[in-house]
Amino acid sequence: MGIFQLSELSCGYGALPVISVPSLVLERGEAMTVVGRNGAGKSTLLRTIAGLAAPLAGTVRFDGLDLLSLRSAERARHVSMLTQMESLDPSTTVRELVNLGRTPWLGRFGHFSREDRQMVDRALDTCHLSALSDRPLGRVSGGERQRARLAMVLAQNTGIVLLDESTNHLDAAHRYMLHGILRRIRDEQGCIVLMACHSLLDAERFATGILLLREGGVERFDVGEADRLRARIVEDTGVPPEWVY
Repeated sequence: MGIFQLSELSCGYGALPVISVPSLVLERGEAMTVVGRNGAGKSTLLRTIAGLAAPLAGTVRFDGLDLLSLRSAERARHVSMLTQMESLDPSTTVRELVNLGRTPWLGRFGHFSREDRQMVDRALDTCHLSALSDRPLGRVSGGERQRARLAMVLAQNTGIVLLDESTNHLDAAHRYMLHGILRRIRDEQGCIVLMACHSLLDAERFATGILLLREGGVERFDVGEADRLRARIVEDTGVPPEWVY
């Protein structure tokens, strides 16, 4: 069983630490939401795990591999990340976008194998996009475009999936669909999922645990401790309890 482990990890920019994680161990099939105030370090933590930002100290390991010591192409076979919404070429089709998820697995000549095509088809099907696969991104809705970006990450077929506030700008129906997809890859594929978000409702709907970033550190909660977590957030922020949802 794959083990994901952070040890003495310090994340930040320049010499300034933003968040420190002395120890975190997750096994396949665990899903964590990462919550905290704006500026607490949610995106910084995920970007460091993904290798998009250099750590100030510490290690990130998966299945015994030091992920941060790997070349980017090799690391991309183990960890994928859905960043916050970015600009996309509107003429690119849904399938062409999802194909990009297979880039770390292609041979030196970049030819798609039968397995690559199967992975793309499976990701499109998982995200309910098969019927839209040939449609340009400029002709799909915002929610469909976000699902296409998620399908690209799923086609990458990694053991660790990171999502940075991926429910932003989604309506209730698309949020519900996204949670279902995340539960499916967690349970059926055994992925380890970490998703930064602002809503504890997101945590309760798909996660097995919650990480609260506060005062430069991390506290871990079980999903069943959501009420205790809400009380901690109220204590930290001073906002009324009814505003913590």
